[in-house]
Amino acid sequence: MNKPIPDPMLKSEIADVQGRPDTRNLTIDKVGVKDVRHPIRVKDRSGWEQHTVATFSMYVELPHNFKGTHMSRFIEILNNHERETTVESFRAMLSEMTEHLDAERGHIEMSFPFFLQKKAPITGVESLLDYQVTLT
Repeated sequence: MNKPIPDPMLKSEIADVQGRPDTRNLTIDKVGVKDVRHPIRVKDRSGWEQHTVATFSMYVELPHNFKGTHMSRFIEILNNHERETTVESFRAMLSEMTEHLDAERGHIEMSFPFFLQKKAPITGVESLLDYQVTLT
């Protein structure tokens, strides 16, 4: 019978290179995710709620002593904020992102279509008109 060949990778753990301190002393202005589509809920002034899909770009500053960031945490933060989207909840998402990723600075951009009922100026016929909304 053949004796199995031992796999050296199974006996030792893989080193966490990202978790080690970075000795190069380089700060990176922007690390993150770009153009991630995610469902959101938005209310207009009258209280009418719309379900739509937003495109998110989320970045943090990477301090000189870190080698990288956990990209999955950006998506985790999006999933935590699936509730109604408001200016206040957008600010809360930014705060959570910078805290969770130990960053001094962060940036979120969110773009989505928003539909409003509008009357045609001459006929008075109402129809939905879409507006592209961007929050930064």
